[in-house]
Amino acid sequence: MDYEIEEVENKHLLVLVHGLNGSDASWKGEEKRLVENLVQEDLIKNNFNVAIFSYRTKIFEINWFKRIISLFLGFIKVKPKEDAIGFNVGINPISQDFESEIRNIYNNYETISIIAHSMGGLVVKSSFTWMREEILKKIQLFISLSVPHIGSSLAQLGDSLLGDNPQLKDLRLIADFTTQINQRYADLRYKPKIVYQSGNQDTVVPRQSAIPPNVPTDSTISTSDNHFSVLLFKDRRNNLIFETILKELKIVLQPFGSVEVGIDDQTPFGFFVDAVASSLNIKVDKSCFSLEELKTPLREGNISGNSVEEFFTKVGDFSINKLPEYTVKKDGRTLNYIFIKT
Repeated sequence: MDYEIEEVENKHLLVLVHGLNGSDASWKGEEKRLVENLVQEDLIKNNFNVAIFSYRTKIFEINWFKRIISLFLGFIKVKPKEDAIGFNVGINPISQDFESEIRNIYNNYETISIIAHSMGGLVVKSSFTWMREEILKKIQLFISLSVPHIGSSLAQLGDSLLGDNPQLKDLRLIADFTTQINQRYADLRYKPKIVYQSGNQDTVVPRQSAIPPNVPTDSTISTSDNHFSVLLFKDRRNNLIFETILKELKIVLQPFGSVEVGIDDQTPFGFFVDAVASSLNIKVDKSCFSLEELKTPLREGNISGNSVEEFFTKVGDFSINKLPEYTVKKDGRTLNYIFIKT
């Protein structure tokens, strides 16, 4: 992977994965590309390292004779690996390369978020099925831009016309590959939050493939983009996809930020917890407490915590009538926090 932002103090990683026939130029190289816009945001610069994962992908493949000649020339040159022309492989082998890259660096980060376009999303999805659970637990977010989760009829046509291209074969509509990858993914115990985007001008990946059935509406983005304009951000302040990226990355960071709030005297415990949760855009489960306990008044003061869990745990110390001992735990990758009596 090539890093566009790489700072030792940044403890979160954002990875960009291009699609069929793409390259790192899908993400950078012009003012309207994503990298050029991300690096202008303090949220990104101060928290995230940004990397691009690239792989070999060409719609028009070289034929076997040229491939053999290229390999022969590669062996007789000084740097055969660099000089030999590569060739397309299927999505599964690429996803295994991606898994290896993530496995090599995941211990350096608190969280990993991924944005993928088109076939790159299937590379990512397949890679999840190769990952150990300890790695999957760090994958907090996957933003899926025009990804053909059940394939593309256009790829089916391309496979018929262009012949021997393993990537086009994998991308065929409801092909064995997409069926198997979706089954393998469904069986995973740990899954990241996925935000699905579809463009109403996209003639490559229709909505029913970009947004699978039964996906909640609040996990989707519908835009007026075609398959390629989705990667362009001419005015990031008025771009729904860019706004969504920043919003979701803020959510990723939220559990790792400190919280400090002042309490007015006699504020009810339950009311205060709900007010703070609302301001942080999170949900809390206080069902372990009785109605009387939730009405327990708090004394005036300032509470600070290095995390949401620590903050809410300290609230009980400000109760005028002693509350039962409790802890607070985050519910997996959600923004739900559960109060538990000890």
